[in-house]
Amino acid sequence: MKGRIAIVGDAAHLPTPLTASVFYASLQDASTLAECVAKGIQGTEVSEALLEYESLRLKNARQIVQSGQSFSQSFGR
Repeated sequence: MKGRIAIVGDAAHLPTPLTASVFYASLQDASTLAECVAKGIQGTEVSEALLEYESLRLKNARQIVQSGQSFSQSFGR
């Protein structure tokens, strides 16, 4: 998240065929972003709403990357 721009889906997650979790994460991103933006429409600053989105989704994005790295290491990559 930077200013009034947020990335979601494959742009926000490192896709890996081994974990097959990026599609679900993309749906979660879209849902969470919609909820946060709705708060912006109701009076919350857009940048504040996007920071909330980032804080809610960043931990999950990191877990996806770590899972992919762990799986890759398991297969000697």
